[in-house]
Amino acid sequence: MSVVQVTLTAEQLADAYTQLNAQERRSFLKTVFDNPAQQQAALELLVFAREALKRKFSPQQQRLLDSLLDKNAQGKLRPNERQQLDELMADYGAGLIDKARAEYILHLARQAEATDR
Repeated sequence: MSVVQVTLTAEQLADAYTQLNAQERRSFLKTVFDNPAQQQAALELLVFAREALKRKFSPQQQRLLDSLLDKNAQGKLRPNERQQLDELMADYGAGLIDKARAEYILHLARQAEATDR
């Protein structure tokens, strides 16, 4: 029987982890943390998740977003401003998804840790 070793990036690990049920997650985490080659990826995943939760728009981006939202509410957006607003909203939405994924990953990691005790 041959053994195949697969090394995953932190993002690939996060994607795989979120697709598993609770029992599979526990087994997955045990396998990852018992394998020194994957421990670094697991730690990077947790760091990635924590950093994602800290990310936010710069004050300049937030002011621009607020201004464009106000203009939009008043029906005064020009076409180039509409494009800016759409891009900012897409970035904002992507950030929300990243934060939700990060919260979920950290929640699951805490659950796995509590289960191992």
